[in-house]
Amino acid sequence: MPNWLDPQATLITRMLRGAGYATAHYGKWHLGRGEGAPDPGAYGIDDHRTVSTNGPGFEEQADEYFRAKSTGLFVDEAIRFVEANRDRPFYINLWTLVPHATLHATEEQMKPYRSFGPNRVPHKGAAQIYYSTVTAMDAELGRLFARLDDLKLADSTIVLFSSDNGPEDIHIRNASHSGIGSPGPFRGRKRSLYDGGVRVPLIVCWPGNVPAGKVDDDSVVTAVDFLPTLCHLAGADLPKSYAGDGEDISDIFTVKSRQRVKPIMWEWRFRVARYPIHRSPILSIRKGIWKRSMNPDRSRRE
Repeated sequence: MPNWLDPQATLITRMLRGAGYATAHYGKWHLGRGEGAPDPGAYGIDDHRTVSTNGPGFEEQADEYFRAKSTGLFVDEAIRFVEANRDRPFYINLWTLVPHATLHATEEQMKPYRSFGPNRVPHKGAAQIYYSTVTAMDAELGRLFARLDDLKLADSTIVLFSSDNGPEDIHIRNASHSGIGSPGPFRGRKRSLYDGGVRVPLIVCWPGNVPAGKVDDDSVVTAVDFLPTLCHLAGADLPKSYAGDGEDISDIFTVKSRQRVKPIMWEWRFRVARYPIHRSPILSIRKGIWKRSMNPDRSRRE
């Protein structure tokens, strides 16, 4: 990582810390590592233990199953932080390493999915590895949510669960044994600007405020909306000079669906694996119900 995030940028961790929140980041960092890159603490983060970082980290190479077990290690840190800050507001980034490739599930994790593997014992099927990995991540996150329940903090805690892109392609070298995640009915996978590459899960849990079981298929939200939304809900004032790309979507979480106000823009300049059907133009913008894609030279206007 030759470049890193500007520590002076308007960041949710710094905004919430200014509003009295304890802040933490556990798991993947990937926002700068190497000579000159700041420690995660330079970004308004009180407590952190991360991977791909210049700060306190985890020993990635000590165990061949490190990635497979990593969500549990990150959750351990998060539970420690919650217990230490149970009497004050807190904010946690918990960024998992899985199901990002390379996946290498443990034998114990794969036991429930033996039927998805080939008959020859040393060999493992792609579905077996992928399902085992996602199940293990789910179980570890469940352990964190159960601890929030135990501490009587669940009703006052907002949990956002999301992903950064569509499923990995099995033609990518480090996913050739496991890249079978599905984009459902949508065209495109990771690295594509078609909807299969940019539509991702978003689960919001806030008992008593976000209706349980509600499914919103109409509202269009994106990760840049999280900063203004959570700052609004936490009572943290954004700088008057701040002009972000996101918008406050707290009303969508708690009341009803609506059209977003600001457009969403994407750019992907690099290759998209194998199948031509997934190779979108380089630029894309969505406004309302319309999405426009094209290359910088105005070719492939879709």
